[in-house]
Amino acid sequence: MGRALVLPLVALAVLVLAWVGLEANRYLALLAEGEVRALVHGASALADPRPLAGLGLRVTGHPESAVPLLGEEAGGVEVKPQGLRAWAAIPWGQGALEVVRTYPLFLPSPLPPLLLALGAFLWAWARAEAAAKRLLGLPLKEAGRRLAALEAAFSSLDEGVAVLEDGEVVLLNPKGLSLLGLPPGAMTPLPLQRVWRDLAGLKDVKEGYLPLPTGRPARVRLLALGAYRVALFQEQAELLRLAESLTQSRRHLELLRAQAHEFQNLLHVVGGLIELGRAEEALRLVQSELAAEAELESLLGRVEVPIVAALVLGKLRRAKELGVSLRLEGRLPARYTPLGEALAALLGHLLENALEAAAGRDAQGEVVLAFREEPLEVEVRDNGPGLPAEAETLFLPGASSRGAGRGYGLALARAQAKALGGSLVYYRDKGWTVFCARIPDLPTVPSS
Repeated sequence: MGRALVLPLVALAVLVLAWVGLEANRYLALLAEGEVRALVHGASALADPRPLAGLGLRVTGHPESAVPLLGEEAGGVEVKPQGLRAWAAIPWGQGALEVVRTYPLFLPSPLPPLLLALGAFLWAWARAEAAAKRLLGLPLKEAGRRLAALEAAFSSLDEGVAVLEDGEVVLLNPKGLSLLGLPPGAMTPLPLQRVWRDLAGLKDVKEGYLPLPTGRPARVRLLALGAYRVALFQEQAELLRLAESLTQSRRHLELLRAQAHEFQNLLHVVGGLIELGRAEEALRLVQSELAAEAELESLLGRVEVPIVAALVLGKLRRAKELGVSLRLEGRLPARYTPLGEALAALLGHLLENALEAAAGRDAQGEVVLAFREEPLEVEVRDNGPGLPAEAETLFLPGASSRGAGRGYGLALARAQAKALGGSLVYYRDKGWTVFCARIPDLPTVPSS
């Protein structure tokens, strides 16, 4: 704050000093010219003006400038290195009477302007200190650090924030600029009607979904804070990505717990058999587990995309824990590896929903994962109780009959299918619930 005030106040002092000097010397020039003109007029009335030579008067045939006829006088003031040079001349006899005098320039003292600047500096500093304490309850320096920290936090938010007042956007963070399609560093205030017409029409609603000016859907929350309204907004695709990440993390944790529980049970059984002296039975149990693992590896050999194979392995163990049979049909060649991450995300949601549905049956639950090529089709079937007839509502975020915090899996799966340029459809087929994702070509998948 102090450094910001010093330069303009010093510049103000210099300007005041220059102005005083110029005005004083302009007035001095007028006085000097009037004095020499009066002197030359007075001398012309004398019979012998030569005694006034000590005042700069002389009789000359070569005056400073050509003297007009008919007795008019000539004169002027010039700025010379020695100071102000004033002269006046009038015809006299065969020559001219001329007065030339030099006056020193007026140089004002710099002390008054500097004292004025110092007083202005102290007054501005006191006003700023009082304003900082009144608004923030902090000294000016501490308030500056606090505001810088708030600005850094505001700019780093991964959600668009717009502060609204009287139909204008008075504050907008960088993420908000990006979401609204505005150039970086756009200056506020901006008319809300021009920046985001749909938000301008949102009055009493506190939360909802609106299209951004770029055309992409976004979730918007409006908060009232005194005379201001604060709009928090984020792209729906980003929210779905975050929900997908959270869902996948939770499911991976569940799979790890199931695996740990399964191996712990196996170790307990093997340890008990050895303590009972039944080493052969323990060996047969271990061999049967090894055979099951070999069968599992053979099954996964048909899935040549590593990340999808890892997902199927986890779901096979999850199915075993739930008492559900998970079968694999067809094969997924290695040429689909560029789609691995997107396919794993899509299949993770579909298989988890199918396993939970099949586990709710009284009879043996079954889930089938089928791959078909050219074009690529991924199908997940289960013999669970099925879903409501309103197929379109199934893919809405939060649409679930399993309680709060659920219902995002199908929405995320459809979003992944669309990102691959394909589609996800649902239908019932002879008691089976079928979800089929069709991907027409092998698209170029953008990095996450």
